[in-house]
Amino acid sequence: MTAPEAAPGLVCFDLDGTLVDPLLGVRNCLRKTCAAFGLEMPDEPTVRGWIGFGMREALASLPGMEDPDRLEAVLDFYWERYREDGVFEHELYPGVFHLLHRLKRQGHRIYIVSAKPGIFARRIAYQFDLNLIFDDIFGSTLRGQWQPKTKVLAGLAAQGTIAPGGVFIGDRGVDMTAARDHGLEAIGVGWGYGSREELTAAGAEQIFETVPDLDRWLRVRFPQAEVFDAFSRSE
Repeated sequence: MTAPEAAPGLVCFDLDGTLVDPLLGVRNCLRKTCAAFGLEMPDEPTVRGWIGFGMREALASLPGMEDPDRLEAVLDFYWERYREDGVFEHELYPGVFHLLHRLKRQGHRIYIVSAKPGIFARRIAYQFDLNLIFDDIFGSTLRGQWQPKTKVLAGLAAQGTIAPGGVFIGDRGVDMTAARDHGLEAIGVGWGYGSREELTAAGAEQIFETVPDLDRWLRVRFPQAEVFDAFSRSE
């Protein structure tokens, strides 16, 4: 008797540092913002350390940002620069496009869960022709406080979007913590902005150093046949 075909799975992806490299856009928008408000431009390690977390909290850490009203003005200016220029200065990691298309053709539920405001996460997915791949894209708000991803996933679990047994793939320790808190397999990637030590300490079950390495593992983890057109479920 032939074994039954495995049911489609749940695959959640972080965005920045996992699917796309945002460093150029973030750096350029920060440079323009700092110049406009007379702030000291943070050094490269600091900027890299901010990726994957909230920009409000990052900007608030700069000297001269003690006034809440000034922080709001700086944040608004940064997001306006990001809207006009920054979203177009991202790079899709090589191999990601085909990896995502295969998962879509297999019929899995695929989501982005990002620290970036949702409006920009969706625009970035659109510009790389990825928007039809995902069943939904979740991000933060422009003006709200940054929420740890475990809280974001808690909301998605409460509404029935996610359930234990799926996979969460990301480059930061907060991604691994969120995955483990909600019964998802915590998969780290080594090409982003979190270190191997950060991922391991947060409970990554596996860490892959390259997109092809992750792709090979996903082919084993999700062996379902490719039965759907890559776009048919979202059109």
